[in-house]
Amino acid sequence: MLSGRQTLSAIEQALADLRREETELAHRIERATRSIAALSEKMSEGFRDLARFRMATEDAENLGADLEGAARTARQLLERRNADLALLAEEVRLKESQRAEHMRERDKLSGARAAILEQIDALEGSLVQALAADETHKALKAAAEQAARTATAASEKALQAEADREEKGKAYENDPLFMYLWQRGFGTTGYSHSGLVRSLDRWVASLVRFDTARPNYAMLTEIPPRLTAHAARCNELADEAADAVAASERKTLARLAGRDLEEEAIGLQDALLQLDSQLEAQEAELSALQARLQTFTDGEDEGYQAAAAELAKILQRENLHTLLRKAIDTPSREDDTIVRELQDCEAQIEDLTREIRQDKELQRDISRRREELTKVTQQFRQNGYDDYGSSFKDDNLTTILLGELVKGAISGADYWTRARKSHVRQNTGSRSSSSFGGGFSGQGLGGGSSRGSGGFRTGSSGSVMGKGGGFRTGKTF
Repeated sequence: MLSGRQTLSAIEQALADLRREETELAHRIERATRSIAALSEKMSEGFRDLARFRMATEDAENLGADLEGAARTARQLLERRNADLALLAEEVRLKESQRAEHMRERDKLSGARAAILEQIDALEGSLVQALAADETHKALKAAAEQAARTATAASEKALQAEADREEKGKAYENDPLFMYLWQRGFGTTGYSHSGLVRSLDRWVASLVRFDTARPNYAMLTEIPPRLTAHAARCNELADEAADAVAASERKTLARLAGRDLEEEAIGLQDALLQLDSQLEAQEAELSALQARLQTFTDGEDEGYQAAAAELAKILQRENLHTLLRKAIDTPSREDDTIVRELQDCEAQIEDLTREIRQDKELQRDISRRREELTKVTQQFRQNGYDDYGSSFKDDNLTTILLGELVKGAISGADYWTRARKSHVRQNTGSRSSSSFGGGFSGQGLGGGSSRGSGGFRTGSSGSVMGKGGGFRTGKTF
């Protein structure tokens, strides 16, 4: 059985390998792209040399000047573009380095927290005995249980009162004359009409027996809010009582350990939550930067497009092809050498273009797999699957299945489904999945009350650190 930390570590290593492969491909594509630009410039120089060789006409002289100017402009555009690319690549490198540093820090914090939870587990037996002998604690626990029962009963009464209001109030609310008088405040100090209006309202009131019905409807509408407020106060008192129990348990644990282990664990978990938030932000920034880098890799950035367009518009001129045909037809060896160099450049550009196309397809596939793997790591962190006590029954998660995910044979959703089904969390002592250290899904340490939905929890598996920062106890002390 694999621990959650081991599994996440294996996934992170696979993610790092994909990032490295993606970066290597990007460098290879960029080198090929630069080579194509250099070959294009070399071709423009070759055509310029041909033009100079055949400088007998004015057209050839003008063509040579045009080619030289185009090559110079393209070179300047590429130099600026390469400088922008270098800055972007360095930004990506720094972000990846920061993420790697945060992952190392996260692993360190997670290990420290796991060590504290192990100490709490080791003290569980002593804690149960100490609490069983503590009369003050037993009184607090009894008071908390009574407060929870009172709160539950008050909530039930409030719900019943609201149900009665909705059911019994329909007869009043469906009577338009009654509701007309009720909304005007007839029969109360809030009624301000006089004269003919008051006389007519009295007549209407006598028709619907308003004086008899109004007190009954008033009681129906006033009781639910009062009971709801009372229930809310009872719940507050129950929470306070449960917090008192948790504080007592925490104090006893601190006395046995010689220090406040729970406070240390809470601090470490808070640090982990903050770090996870930073990691998600970094991963989003990395994705955006890598998308921008992909634009450069694909040669779709403005700088490269402008340079390529500058060369293309001159290399595509009809008189260049005429010049080339004439050079081929002449017996001169000097222009034959230039022609062969031009043909060689053209062949190299075709080969490089084909390699770039293949590498881009592979890079897009790797990028997709990297995004899938990144989502899986985020899901692991968000669900606390690398937490203390988390493990996986399926050993293939870090071997066969992870390999399939890295190769793209299965999706991140497929892998996550298998991981979720295989996941188990030890339910012994303070390592309970929904109590102390129950991952990073929002339950956390030290937040809210340890009282359950039906009152103070009394489980059956020994002492368990509760949501309120204390312990849920499985025995009556």
